[in-house]
Amino acid sequence: MGFLSVIPSLLQWELILIMLAGSMFGLIVGILPGLGGSVTLALLIPLTFSMSPEAAIVLLLSAYSSVNYGGSITSILVNTPGDAANAATTFDGFPLAKQGKAGMAIAAAIVASVMGGFIGLLVLDLLIPVARKLILSFSYPEFFMLALFGLTIIAIVTQGNTFRGLISGLFGLMLAYIGTDPIMGNTRFTFGADFLWDGIALVPAIIGLFAIAEAFSLFRQNTPLGSEMVKFDTKNSGVWDGVKAVFTNFTLFIRSCFLGIFVGIIPGVGGSVASFLAYGTAVQMSKDKEKFGKGAIEGVIAVESANDAKEGGALLPTIAFGIPGSSAMAVLVGGLMMHGLAPGPEMLTKDIHLTNMLIAAAFVGKVFAAIISFVIGTRLIFVTKIRGSLMAPGIIAIALVGSFAENGHFSDVALALVFGLIGFYMKKYGYSRIALIIAMVLGALLESSYHQTMTTFGASGFVTRPISLVLLSLTLLSLTWPIIQKKMKKGKGGIAA
Repeated sequence: MGFLSVIPSLLQWELILIMLAGSMFGLIVGILPGLGGSVTLALLIPLTFSMSPEAAIVLLLSAYSSVNYGGSITSILVNTPGDAANAATTFDGFPLAKQGKAGMAIAAAIVASVMGGFIGLLVLDLLIPVARKLILSFSYPEFFMLALFGLTIIAIVTQGNTFRGLISGLFGLMLAYIGTDPIMGNTRFTFGADFLWDGIALVPAIIGLFAIAEAFSLFRQNTPLGSEMVKFDTKNSGVWDGVKAVFTNFTLFIRSCFLGIFVGIIPGVGGSVASFLAYGTAVQMSKDKEKFGKGAIEGVIAVESANDAKEGGALLPTIAFGIPGSSAMAVLVGGLMMHGLAPGPEMLTKDIHLTNMLIAAAFVGKVFAAIISFVIGTRLIFVTKIRGSLMAPGIIAIALVGSFAENGHFSDVALALVFGLIGFYMKKYGYSRIALIIAMVLGALLESSYHQTMTTFGASGFVTRPISLVLLSLTLLSLTWPIIQKKMKKGKGGIAA
């Protein structure tokens, strides 16, 4: 573990103060919806001009490490994801807050995030020697099969109301294909609106579907958010229960971490894919699928562990080849280059000390970020005691500011309001917002990678490449597993009879 030897050099007062400031800044930006890691890094890069490369790395990585924590806190407390990658946290985090278990959910999210981040960075350090061969093993067929596997989650998370779930998923796919055709370059379903040429922006859509839709519902609620709990225990915040929940569900935690690392390694796929895949896998492998979406702590643990572990995977192509694993990594590459560091083979040879420092800064930064998140996040539980009708205007205001901040377009504000209405009526009539957003996230990747595979490899590319074939097998297994389980139960019942 090369980076472990660098950690003592980071424990200097100057660097510790930089880490504290960076972690606090990242947490604040993460709490604001629609900003995320790329904006955090972009805002801080100008401040690093006069810093040494070591101090710049410490500031950027410590701030980036705490962004996810801030996004998970607002996802749980007010159903407002800080970033697209935090959207899946709302599925069970907000229902837990409404049951008076916000402290438990926040503690579980922070512990799962920080431990997931540690595992992601440890695996990154181990994979650096074999980075080239690993990254080059992924191509268009693997992207397609990964997206297809992700879409099977819709069938899993909508059990009990599969018909409406499929309608929601198909509607999401329709929305995903708005924009420019990736092959012919023609515009599709834009109705003359220039801002739709690049498709529907994901962050405003997610903010509308979850935050604004929930705020519309809260206008009519004259009771606190946490009023669904029979008796709210003010002495027991549930924080310790949340910490224990991560270790109680340790197998789920480890599985989600490695799923997040796997997705993170693939350049350009993004954290939202990792989050939704981890959530769907958690639902599929649970013995009690019905509790998901209603306040299952397992849902929070799966999403947050994958969400943070994927950052270790995303750093691998960034460091080894200079290929950003995500939009935030692209900004980080720019920041490193400004200090004379060129991500690529040289960072693994001539600049290996700085590479180890980068990993160590992310590692130590997560510790500082976790401490600050525990101190601040667990004290924000009081918002669940505020009357819903009083909170709604504030949530809408923050959500609209976040929608605008993503690209600086007022069209995104209108888009968030439209999706707020869509989400409100979907919730009212029992249609799955989860299915819609999963299809939106994966639809574009599915289409582009299909055409690229057919052009580059032909149809045989889907079944002749090992990783693609494994993903295809997992897709078929996930679709047939519920049927197999039912037959197994019937068989056991028949034997018992």
